Amino acid sequence: MWSVAIYYIVLFITVAVAVKRGGPLERWAAYTALIASILTSAVTPFPTWTDIEFNIFAIDMLVLLSFWFIAMRTQSFWPYWITGWQLIAIFGHIQKFMFSEILARPYSLLSVYISYPILLLIIYASGSSSRRNDVTA
Repeated sequence: MWSVAIYYIVLFITVAVAVKRGGPLERWAAYTALIASILTSAVTPFPTWTDIEFNIFAIDMLVLLSFWFIAMRTQSFWPYWITGWQLIAIFGHIQKFMFSEILARPYSLLSVYISYPILLLIIYASGSSSRRNDVTA
């Protein structure tokens, strides 16, 4: 599927930028996204989205905890933004659990496309990492 290929291209670009230009927290965030994406593809390769995807929900919760921990270790704004975007993904799962009449397509779109602003923020933070010195990692 071409959308999966595009996502992984953006993900690998994010990881490459974080490794080359980012600090420890930017790399941690990029690796979190990479590991979570690989786990999601391995654990649930073809989600149906008709019911709550518990495997994806569990992975998303771990990602939320990782991003939250990053946010607690810096004064920068970007970890709060990625944590907030990840929280929106969590709320999407909770809404599907509470309201089964939510259609599969909107549920899947929220779960999948919420990753793009997160990745773009990691790229931004990695690019500006060398200009700031606020990491307390």
